[in-house]
Amino acid sequence: MNTHLRHKTAIIAAGLIASALTLDGCGAANNGAGTGGSGTLTIQGDAGNPQLVENFNPLVIATELHGAQLIYEPLEVRSPIDGTYTPFLATGHSFKNPTTLQFTIRKGVTWSDGKPFTPADVVFTFDLLKKYPALDASGVWTQLSGVKAQGDTVTFTFKKPNVPFAGVVAAQVIVPQHIWSQVKDPTKFANTKPVGTGPFTLASFAPTQYTLKKNAHYWNASRIAPQQVVFPAQSSNQSTNQLDVTSGKFDWAYNYLPDVKKTYVSRDPAHNIYWFPPGGTIGLFLNLTKKPYQDVDFRKGISESIDRDLIARKAVNGYMSGASQSGLILPNEQKWLDPSLPQGGNISQDTTQAMADFKKAGYTVKSGKLVDRSGRQVSMSIMMPSNYSDWVAAGKELVNELDKIGIKASLDTPQSAQYTSATQAGKYDAAFGGYGGTGDPYTDFNNALNSSYAAPVGTPTANNFERFKSPQVDSELATLAATTDPARQKQAVHALEQYMYANVPVVLMYYGGSWGLFSTKNFTGWPSAQDPYALPTSYNNEILVVVSHLRKAH
Repeated sequence: MNTHLRHKTAIIAAGLIASALTLDGCGAANNGAGTGGSGTLTIQGDAGNPQLVENFNPLVIATELHGAQLIYEPLEVRSPIDGTYTPFLATGHSFKNPTTLQFTIRKGVTWSDGKPFTPADVVFTFDLLKKYPALDASGVWTQLSGVKAQGDTVTFTFKKPNVPFAGVVAAQVIVPQHIWSQVKDPTKFANTKPVGTGPFTLASFAPTQYTLKKNAHYWNASRIAPQQVVFPAQSSNQSTNQLDVTSGKFDWAYNYLPDVKKTYVSRDPAHNIYWFPPGGTIGLFLNLTKKPYQDVDFRKGISESIDRDLIARKAVNGYMSGASQSGLILPNEQKWLDPSLPQGGNISQDTTQAMADFKKAGYTVKSGKLVDRSGRQVSMSIMMPSNYSDWVAAGKELVNELDKIGIKASLDTPQSAQYTSATQAGKYDAAFGGYGGTGDPYTDFNNALNSSYAAPVGTPTANNFERFKSPQVDSELATLAATTDPARQKQAVHALEQYMYANVPVVLMYYGGSWGLFSTKNFTGWPSAQDPYALPTSYNNEILVVVSHLRKAH
């Protein structure tokens, strides 16, 4: 079973874009949860198939190993849960005005080779991204016009107001000028001897496993409990990965497991725990360039026809619930929720209301078929990648529910590359896709709804692939991008929620999970529902936040 809430984690332009990467499992050697008290943290990490490729270039996301996230640090990490910031190389940030962002750089930090870290390293890194656009995976230079340092402050100037983009700037990892200035082509630099400011350095590398050791120069060393971190090579076979996880080879795994209490917790009830928080939303994206999807009443009819909780149970064994149509991930973003939305934006299945809305759009049921005014039955092809087995399971249930109201729906399950090409080009009827997951309402709404992304059909777009357009929504997004006033921000977010709820530009179906599996045998302090300080995602900057919270169990 694949789990696709790594769906909006790569960053571009005004926000985070879809990157349907799959996190597989990995087998461990003689380290980890089974060894006990060794100070070794074993993490299910990188795909090797089964060989790992040594590449610790943190600026080339496609080839970088997950361990690089513990070697290099960003300025700050914005929580994908609620948007709060955890400081690292910066102690904080503020806006001088909506186009001028300033970070206060932490003093007393050294690189792992003992050289001092300075604000000049920050400016150098961002200038490197400008010089080599292939490294600018987050698209910072689509928004920035300049970066400069003065004293302990680094100032970023924006081309236009984009206050929420601070989280993207903050997330950029920083590399040392004294080393990278000598690199001939940083886009091809494997960086096999990485020098970073992070809590760990590279100890050893082999095609089947690599090990990091604690950085003796780390500025926050007292907060780091593990003495070393092991990343074994993982299999490309999901069943093998699941077996490795359930056998207890890892302190920390990120993997979907069916019946987790039986397959994982029961193996070691004293130590095995899990936390599966929502990390985004799975939506039904209707192609708004086509009839009948252009009609808001038709879209409302679809939304009211489906049983979101049942679809979630079919997709992920009920670990997740049906999603709010507000556009927020709840309860993560509860502080942003408009209290006037009925039932928090949750829409219960209501066939009677659905039929009333279909009738407004010109569709009625005859002989068990939903037909238009000419008597032709509504048909719909729903696209999703064939290897996304959770989406396929959800899709089968959706087809069943649409069939009950008279819509002839079918699944189209191409390979991932074909799915991505077709959806980005707007050549589909309906498609499953990931929505949200950044912790920032502006970024989530902007990616899905900003008309600037609504390219003509046939022209690829990374965001808003349903081709939604609304001057009202664009205006609220622009307001939200430009204001630093919390009251005005909340007002704009509430307006966007109301529009999402009333106009259904995307049918939000169910939450996608973040599949955190932990052993407390060696380390405690894992994120949980009681202490949701980070998502349990070990493949991005959240790994830094989690490792900084861990404590030895003995």
